[in-house]
Order: sequence, then structure tokens, then C-alpha cells
Amino acid sequence: MSSLNTSIAAINYSNSVFYQFWSYLLFCLGIVGHSLNFYVFTRPTLRSNPCVRYFLASTISGLLVTLINVLLRLLQLMYKINTFGYSTVSCKILTFIVYCTKAQASWFIVLASIDRFLCSSPSTTVRAWSNLRVSCRSILCMPIIMGTFYIYVPIQFENIQTITRCPASQSVYPLFNGMWGLLIFSLGPSIIILIFGSLTIRHVQQTVRKTVPMKILTNNQTESRSLPQEQWRIRKSTDRQLIQMMIGQCIYYSLMSTPISVFWIYSSLRINVVPDALQLAKDTLFANITGALSLTGACTSFYCFTLSSQLFRKELMHLFHILRLRLNQINNP
Repeated sequence: MSSLNTSIAAINYSNSVFYQFWSYLLFCLGIVGHSLNFYVFTRPTLRSNPCVRYFLASTISGLLVTLINVLLRLLQLMYKINTFGYSTVSCKILTFIVYCTKAQASWFIVLASIDRFLCSSPSTTVRAWSNLRVSCRSILCMPIIMGTFYIYVPIQFENIQTITRCPASQSVYPLFNGMWGLLIFSLGPSIIILIFGSLTIRHVQQTVRKTVPMKILTNNQTESRSLPQEQWRIRKSTDRQLIQMMIGQCIYYSLMSTPISVFWIYSSLRINVVPDALQLAKDTLFANITGALSLTGACTSFYCFTLSSQLFRKELMHLFHILRLRLNQINNP
């Protein structure tokens, strides 16, 4: 019996240490990373690109996840301040906000993949849909769409005063939430991104095959065409970098978001099983680990952008260069 109690205490302690460490780490990395994202995505060379607008919107969503989801879970699990359980109203509203903000970041990447597909299309009519006006309207519509996806949350969730929790009222909820999470939060956005990413790559390959080197006969013609060709080369390079960032985010989000859906499906399969104290401790640890991972993708998108794109790193190094010059000016007036 003593060894069993020791095992339970060790698991509970590991659970507490892990979530406290991971939450503080996500909060610090999220604040720093999203601040740098804001700088890069608002540079003159990038901010006029519709795809970058979607990345900027995803950054804002990720910052909301950092400031709302991470802090609420930290207060709930570490400091026993359960804002979800104060009343039925707080239960419904906060849970709805947490679900929407967590899923919204990945769906902005979906919009970015659709924009790359439109931008790379051989059809002029299709390419015309890739513009700032469409991107701004799509960004404004996304919170409404997310609210529609999670409209069941205010209906199903209710506060239980005796245990200060905010679960769903129906016993079939874990299976539904797991399957819905796979569709809306985990694999659904990733599959859509991969589909439009593949179609974008196909468009790019078709464009390359149709491109025929121009024969420039005179020096005057060479001078007049060199600038448009240089602009075309820069634009194509930027498009390739944005596609890399989009695919990198797709893989990263799917890896971080899938475990929480697996946990909900696992919970639904064991809904009629009464676990002992040791199994309950293990399940709680599993739930907190998968829950923390589900927040990681939205909080640390900056680091994925940095690894996947040379263009992003170039703009970031430009920032560091400016900061170094200003520090030198302050130290050596």
C-alpha cells in the first residue's frame, strides 16, 4: 500500500512540476515570439502581401492563447483559482472563448494556404481573388465561423457547484469532443492545408514549365526588362518562402494538437470504467500533458517560422542589426 501511495504522490508531483514549468515557459516564449512576429509581418517588404496578413492574424490569435488560455489553465491547476467554476455563466463564456481562440490560429493558416493557391493559379480571374480586401474580410469572418463551430459549448457545458468544475452535461461528450477536435482543431486544418499546398506546388510547376526565356536583342530592351524581371524573381522567392512557412506550420500544428483529441477519444472509451487512484493519477497526467501540447502550437509559432523560412530569418536579423546600431549610438553618442 505504501508503494502505491508513493507512486501516486510521485505522479501527482510530476504533474504539478510539468504543468507549472511548461505554462511559464509557454507564456515567456509566446510573449517574446509573438512580439517578434509582429515586427517581421509588419515590415514594408511583407505587409502588403495577403498571405502575410493571415500570418499576422494567426499571430494575434496565438497571443490571445498565450494571454488567456495559458494563464487560465495555470490559475486553475497550480493556484486552485478556477475561474471556470464560479458560475454557470463564467463556465459557458470562458470555455467558449478558450475553445475558439485555440482553434482559430490554425484556421488562419488554412486561409493562408488558400491564398497561396489563388495567387499561384494560371488563371488571371482566380489570381485576382488574392488581394488585401479579400484577406481583411476573411480575417473578420473567421471569429464568426469559429463561434459557429463551437456553438455547442454554451449549450452543453454547465457549472457543478459541489466540485467546482465546468464539464459538459452529456455523458457522450468525450467521444463527440474528441471526434470534433480531430475535425476542427487537429487533422481537419492540416488536411486542408496539405491539399491546397499540393495544388499550389502544382501551379508553380506549371508556371515554370510555361516560362520561356526571352530573347533580348538590344541593350535598351535589356535595361527596360531587367527591373520587371528582378521584381518577378523577388516575388517568386517570397512566395516560395511563404509556402514553406505555411507547410511548416501545418505539420507543427498537427503534431501539437492531435494528442488532446486522442485523449478525449480515450476518455470516451473508458467512460463507464471506474479507475483506481493510481489510474486516475495517470489519466490526469496524460490529460494535462496533452492539454499543454494543444496550446504549444499557437504559442510558439515564431520559432517554427524562424526554422522554416530564410526570408523570415532575414527580416529578423534586420531587426537585430537596427537594435545593435541604436545601442551603439546610445553608448557612443
